[in-house]
Amino acid sequence: MKLLSILALLALTGGDDNDPPKQPDLRIKPATTVRGMHVTIGDLCEITPVNAETLRISQLRFGPAPINGFSRAVSRTDLIQSLAGHGVQLKTVKISGGNEVIVQGVSVEVPQQDVLDAATAALEALLAVEGGDVELTAPLRIRHFKAPPGRVSQDLSARVRGNRTALTSAVVDVEVLVDGEVFKKIPLRYKLQRFQNVLKTTGPVRKDEAIGPQNITVVREPMTQATNMFLNDMKQVAGMCAKRDLRANQLLTLGDTAPPALIRRGEVVTVVLTHGRVKVTAKAIANEDAPLGGRIQMTNRNSRTQLTGVVYGRGLVVVN
Repeated sequence: MKLLSILALLALTGGDDNDPPKQPDLRIKPATTVRGMHVTIGDLCEITPVNAETLRISQLRFGPAPINGFSRAVSRTDLIQSLAGHGVQLKTVKISGGNEVIVQGVSVEVPQQDVLDAATAALEALLAVEGGDVELTAPLRIRHFKAPPGRVSQDLSARVRGNRTALTSAVVDVEVLVDGEVFKKIPLRYKLQRFQNVLKTTGPVRKDEAIGPQNITVVREPMTQATNMFLNDMKQVAGMCAKRDLRANQLLTLGDTAPPALIRRGEVVTVVLTHGRVKVTAKAIANEDAPLGGRIQMTNRNSRTQLTGVVYGRGLVVVN
């Protein structure tokens, strides 16, 4: 009676815990669909029983999945070769089912607006770091394309090529990530228009006329290769005069301005000639206009010799 009880208990519990594990059974499916970029052994076969070993086998990669809705046939021989390539001992597994499985890849269209939004956000972030007044124009056409939806996720990652922009353009590479892997990279080219504040005349300005708010203004102008030559702040022309006649709506450069002349051409000036401790004064006629600190050419009134000196004050020139 006691023996019968033990046998009944063993039948209910499935036998001794030391019994060898059941051999993995890989039953080939007739057809399967794949959402990711890779086909796994688990996509091709129904694997039993469920344990750590069969889970490991199911995650082994067979190869790339068909894309854009295409399909392919995988034969039993292909499956066996893949298992052997992964180091699976074929005598330890059982392969059952049909002789081939039809693998169909799943693809969905990636929204063009999502691609454009990702690229624009990346470019705007970089422009904010670079600084400046910039307007961008997005590409008018983005090619339609499809990508696998992924087993877990499908994401977009955008980055400006080279992490910098050119003067008039920028290229943003948008990566389509399927389960964290790059499926496709899409380059988008943006046009950039940069602007800069510059000084511009509001009307004609005569030579030697004082420059200020009465005849110039700050305007926003499209930036070009030569824009850096132009003045952009009223402080740059404070106390300055026009060096030449300026036309209306002319952008100002440093060469268009000059300090006001303290000495005018034809004026009689006092010249101080120094040689060591000896100082000699004389009278000369200015040959040109010159500002404070500027060099000036003069003609001695008596000897008619030419002199060059530096303006030290109104009517005063020092020759060293």
